[in-house]
Amino acid sequence: MHEYYAQNKDKLKRGMDTYLSLIARELEADSGQPYATVFEEMWSFYEQNLLERFPYIGGDSVSGTGNLTGAYYFVAMGEVLKRYGASMETIGRRMVQSYERYTAKIPAFARKLAARAVNSPRLARTLFTRAFQKKDRKNAANAALNPGSFETQTMVPPEEGYDFSYHNLVCPLARFARAHGYEEYMPYLCNLDYVMFDMLGVPLYREHTCFEDGDYCDFKVKCGAKVLAPWPPVFTQGEGYK
Repeated sequence: MHEYYAQNKDKLKRGMDTYLSLIARELEADSGQPYATVFEEMWSFYEQNLLERFPYIGGDSVSGTGNLTGAYYFVAMGEVLKRYGASMETIGRRMVQSYERYTAKIPAFARKLAARAVNSPRLARTLFTRAFQKKDRKNAANAALNPGSFETQTMVPPEEGYDFSYHNLVCPLARFARAHGYEEYMPYLCNLDYVMFDMLGVPLYREHTCFEDGDYCDFKVKCGAKVLAPWPPVFTQGEGYK
């Protein structure tokens, strides 16, 4: 286990409980166990099978570390729920329920501001582009120090038909899934992006993922368009989005 993760185990365990306690009743129904019992099973799996193997991708200095450690809370949850007979569909549903309840804590005024900003083509093409180009530079600098970290590219101009777009060029979540046999979780983990965008009223459209297509994940915003609901999972809705 990398020193960073060893030093932050308590913090990560609290973070896992923050998400999973939001679906405590559902987890109890799925497992037939008290939440405290099944949570300890999930944390034990996380610590022994995931945390032990996570690559170091920059620690607290980069947001991508939280993306990796947080996404795999749900993998640990799923691996334990499988022991109690849960299907992958049920596991995916629990992911969405947990993340929906978590994002619902975002203040209503912040959601309204985000939706208003994203649905302004001028802001999407200027303010967001500048902010994400700054993020690109930070990610590139981090990846030079920690290979395998997230790398991004803001598209200028945006892809045709969209008001803002950027690509994830390297995804540690997908790399870890392939390396350790958690591929079946990746479409459901990618689907969680739609939960956040839906909560903010942001019309996200994605047709590529690093995991499935092997090239990049595209995040494309179309001002004033329909917001895609995250359940049933977007990749099952038959519209070609992932």
